[in-house]
Amino acid sequence: MLEIDFRRRHGINLLFAGLVPVLLLMASLQATLAQQKQPGKKPGYKSEMESFRVKKKDFKKFRYLAFGAGLHLLNYFGDLAPSEEFLSTDLSMVKPGVSLFANYRYGPRMSVKATLMYGRLMGDDYSSADANDPAALRRYIRNLSFRNDVFDLSVTSQIYLYKNYLDFTARKGFNLYLTGGVSVFYHNPMGRIPEFKVTNERFADAGQWVALRPLGTEGQLSEFYDTKPYSNIQISIPVGMGMNFRINQRLDLDLELNYRILFTDYIDDVSGNYVDMGALDSDLAKTMSDRSREARAVVAEKPRDPELILGEVDIVTYISRFDGNRYTVFSGYGMDMAGRGGKGLDSFLISTIKVSYILN
Repeated sequence: MLEIDFRRRHGINLLFAGLVPVLLLMASLQATLAQQKQPGKKPGYKSEMESFRVKKKDFKKFRYLAFGAGLHLLNYFGDLAPSEEFLSTDLSMVKPGVSLFANYRYGPRMSVKATLMYGRLMGDDYSSADANDPAALRRYIRNLSFRNDVFDLSVTSQIYLYKNYLDFTARKGFNLYLTGGVSVFYHNPMGRIPEFKVTNERFADAGQWVALRPLGTEGQLSEFYDTKPYSNIQISIPVGMGMNFRINQRLDLDLELNYRILFTDYIDDVSGNYVDMGALDSDLAKTMSDRSREARAVVAEKPRDPELILGEVDIVTYISRFDGNRYTVFSGYGMDMAGRGGKGLDSFLISTIKVSYILN
């Protein structure tokens, strides 16, 4: 019995060992016959999936260019924001912008975009600082304001969540993307001229907007201070994210948030300390440097609360060590080495809606 069992077991194993090559040969013949039955197909023909994999390696013939325009909202973050907290902003100071761009899709999930944008940034202590908040009261008393028209040229790359290995007609109906790059922009902070000079004489051009950089409001143009003038041309790092919607075969709609990392603290013309007014070379520069004693908010054109202000500060008079004149200011404002700006660099956020048209 043992011998029979032994032979039976090994016979079965030998039988399977002999069938394996036969089965492999039959499978090979069946595949060959099936391939020959397909008209126009030659041996070595690649399946649809294999052809698809080849397309992954070569996206050149599926690249495309798109042109478009965008509408923007710009949020300013800086020394004239409601607080020094990160991304503190005043929604009443949000201003519009427009742009034109070209977007080149060069990979299954990659594109590069060049954008020319114009937008306005704005800040106002009177509007942003809560006079009833002790932490913000100093800003309310400071009463500085600005507007800045920015012309920006950026080059950014987009990385899409969903790939498209085919042409633009096969792109997804919805996609998410991250964006980042570099930009060069021109800016020119301006202030609105008040009614009275520091000498209590009237300005003939009160109410007009004037460029602040040529005034050197923090001693940048004075021989008595080492502060260097800032440049009107700056570099920024744009980073952000967006959502892409396919409208039809050639039109796309994008919603995007783009945060600008800046390398300047003078988007608002405010950064360091007040200077001795005798070091400034014009009544306009002296007036625009310290606006704490103005009775009205220049941008909002509303009266300020004198009782609240005088309850926090004293009126002092000092003799300038540079021109020998007397200047009357609030204590802690408009005098040498008193703090005028806050910590950190300025930045801004761009919220965008844009439409693009795809060229073949």
